[in-house]
Amino acid sequence: MPQNYSSKVFVSIVLLCSCLLTAQQDSHFALYKYHMHIINPAFTGSQEGAFINSTYRSQWAGVSDAPRIQVISLGIPSTEKRLNYGALFYNDKTFVEQFSRFYANFSYRVSLDSKTDLYLGLSAGGQNFRLNFSSLKNVNPGSDQFLSSFSRFNPNLGVGGYLKTENFYLSLSIPKLFQTKRFNENFGYASSGRDLVHVYGSAGVNIPLTTDWYWVNSGLIRYVQNAPWSILVNSGLAYKNNELTLGYQWDSSVAATLMIQNIGFISVGYSYQFPTGSLASITGGNHELLLKIRLGKSNSAKEVQEETNEEIQNITSAN
Repeated sequence: MPQNYSSKVFVSIVLLCSCLLTAQQDSHFALYKYHMHIINPAFTGSQEGAFINSTYRSQWAGVSDAPRIQVISLGIPSTEKRLNYGALFYNDKTFVEQFSRFYANFSYRVSLDSKTDLYLGLSAGGQNFRLNFSSLKNVNPGSDQFLSSFSRFNPNLGVGGYLKTENFYLSLSIPKLFQTKRFNENFGYASSGRDLVHVYGSAGVNIPLTTDWYWVNSGLIRYVQNAPWSILVNSGLAYKNNELTLGYQWDSSVAATLMIQNIGFISVGYSYQFPTGSLASITGGNHELLLKIRLGKSNSAKEVQEETNEEIQNITSAN
């Protein structure tokens, strides 16, 4: 079979599969707990300081043109520490598809008591979906009307709530309120794929074992119409702010995650997911890397108290 013809057949199969899917699901992130801006605008400003967060995810290692995802977010608490603001940029490229998201994030902090804060979040922006057939090798898109490149931008809004205490959090969010369309119907052929509303729920608790050691647990549930529920649980140990956990995503993968926090103004996380389903035989798994950069001094009450105690001790010693 000629290479040009086989490439067209492959492209047709990919597009056909996209057309048959009634629900286009967003990508899953193993390090969701540390970069929750991706799914919940209420997380903005909850990190007790200004942060730049960056995530890179490489899915299906060893598979050509597999999904590659980059996410960068910014969270800045206001001077009054109630109104917080930030931004989110999301880029997901798979084969000839590219999906980009641009949002401005806002949250408002409500103090329920001295140790409990509720953040109410809103995001405004949109996403752009692009099909770029010109990137294909050995295929001339201009010779086939069904291989014409396509781009569409859809505005959207997101909402969420984030409840936070010293050792517990609870999150509920809808990052995209409106259902949007990725394709159009052309020349009598159905070529439409929809981005349906995603609902995310997450919770986590750190149980003190000693002064510095904790048993850390978290979970994430995602619901999308006409698609299976996505359920992920993580559990492990933490020494101060450094965590090592194991995770299980229902009928999908097992993950190992290491998070090293507060190396100066930098925190680094890495996760590797081992597929447990049909993908296990054709891919080496998924890699995910997280980099958090603190901008300026932390507003953490715990760190402020530690610095205050240290200053008092220094003054006492000097006297």
